[in-house]
Amino acid sequence: MNYFKHKILLLAAAGFLMTSCEKQAFVDINTNPDALSAVPPQNQFLNASKSIHDQDFEAYYDFYRRIMPWMQYTTDLNGNQGAFTQTWDNFSQRYGRLYNGIGDRLYDIEKLVEKMPTEEQARYQHMIRIARILRSYYTFYVSDIFGSIPYSEAFQARYGGTLQPGYDSQQEIFAQLDTDLKEAISTLKAAPSAPQVSLGQYDQYYGGNAQQWVKAGNALRLKIALRQVNADRTKAETIIKEVLSQPAGDLMASNEDSWVYRANAAFTGGGNFDPTTLRAPKPMVDFMWENKDPRLDAFFTPNSYSQANVDLLVANNMLPAGTQAPARRYVGSFTNPDEVRSQTVIQRYYTPRMVTSNGQQLSIDTLSFIQPRLFSATIADANGNAGTGFSYLPVITFADFAFMRAEAAARGITAESAKTWYETGVVSSIRWYDTIAQGANLTNYTPVTQAEIDAYMAEPEVAFNPAKALEQIASQAYLHFLKQPTEGWATWKRTGFPNANSVVPMPTLTNNGATLVLPRRAPLGLINPNDPNFANKQAAYEEMSRIQGFGRDPQDATGRVWWDRLGL
Repeated sequence: MNYFKHKILLLAAAGFLMTSCEKQAFVDINTNPDALSAVPPQNQFLNASKSIHDQDFEAYYDFYRRIMPWMQYTTDLNGNQGAFTQTWDNFSQRYGRLYNGIGDRLYDIEKLVEKMPTEEQARYQHMIRIARILRSYYTFYVSDIFGSIPYSEAFQARYGGTLQPGYDSQQEIFAQLDTDLKEAISTLKAAPSAPQVSLGQYDQYYGGNAQQWVKAGNALRLKIALRQVNADRTKAETIIKEVLSQPAGDLMASNEDSWVYRANAAFTGGGNFDPTTLRAPKPMVDFMWENKDPRLDAFFTPNSYSQANVDLLVANNMLPAGTQAPARRYVGSFTNPDEVRSQTVIQRYYTPRMVTSNGQQLSIDTLSFIQPRLFSATIADANGNAGTGFSYLPVITFADFAFMRAEAAARGITAESAKTWYETGVVSSIRWYDTIAQGANLTNYTPVTQAEIDAYMAEPEVAFNPAKALEQIASQAYLHFLKQPTEGWATWKRTGFPNANSVVPMPTLTNNGATLVLPRRAPLGLINPNDPNFANKQAAYEEMSRIQGFGRDPQDATGRVWWDRLGL
């Protein structure tokens, strides 16, 4: 894959991490804009992109403890407990970084270029547009669950702009992002007036390849358009048709075009990236096992009932002589708190057998876990050897792009074949996970064969059924988004799939018989009257409160943002 050939972000590489001197320079930059003149523009791009992906608090709180259990991608060690969907403390981690570490640094690139001689500025037009595409992505990522945020007046404070930026509505932001992306794509496609300074190794996504960024920009336009398909269908259709009418060379066409940040194992080695206590979920595991999904061993680990461990249990009179290891060693954890509460379930699934071997006590566990190196590549194997593979952090993969095209066709927005793009999405997802499974050195993993793919695509629940087109597309996209649970969450909100009766099931959750309501947005911070931007924030909150379904108050995470209209 082309993007796999880029230089790896090594922790020891000069310029890739701040030294103490660089930290002081960062302080100077934030208090004195003239200090920026000593920073190469490409440094700010690298620092911003790194800041998007190295947030272990986001991994721990937003993904592992909130969205993944909510969306039944995982459960806790003993299954989902109680009214767990009503807990959203420390969620979400993304808002502040837009203004302090990502959007501001990408805006800095433009200001740095402005300080250059006129003839030199012409050599940075591509870099500026690539930075705008990345800034558009992260602005979308934040507004996606927060709604109205400062944008048009943001990032300008240290350049003479306001310290009290106004809030743009989500509808306004989405429109502005589309305008920015169109301009960036157009500039990147046009012949430059001067040779361009390439981002090169400072771009961990595409190595500064302008044409790849054209494809990424178009994919992002498509994603933002589909977000608003239930809120402004006419606008969404216009953008979708415009994007998909672009020349084929300007659109993602294979996994090599995927927008993915790849780094070394240590990049996701922080303790909060560690997913080893996350169980595999029963609904997803059951579907994947029963349909022979080739991604099963990329997503989850087998349980502890290997033949060697079964023999230990036999030797300790805990199983009958001659017992063989079970044919099925992928067993999921119960996602519904009321099922987890059953003593029969606790005894059968959540009470491991304990056995002593060579003086050490072993826990023989019935349930599977999530594949740890899929999320933290340094996790040690059974022999204590730390992982040395790569960390893969996707933004928009080709499979995602294919599913979006399939959905647009299934909704009647385009005349393309929903079947063709659905099948392309599924196969691309399988092959992408196969590539990263091998690249991340997953344990207990066997590379995928074409025969496995063919068999899976022929399964009745997987083979394309026009009567269930949107359901199948959304369900398979949901599976694909295990590595991007925020997108799985958005898919559910946009389409209503998966659900209790869909192809890939997501059962209704209950606690003491009461149905649990899933969160749909980030809880908004309390307004402090001493906040210098109090008036603008209060006005934005009042405006958002008029959105149908917004919720009982700004802190109500079960409420909705503007684009989330399904079912209202």
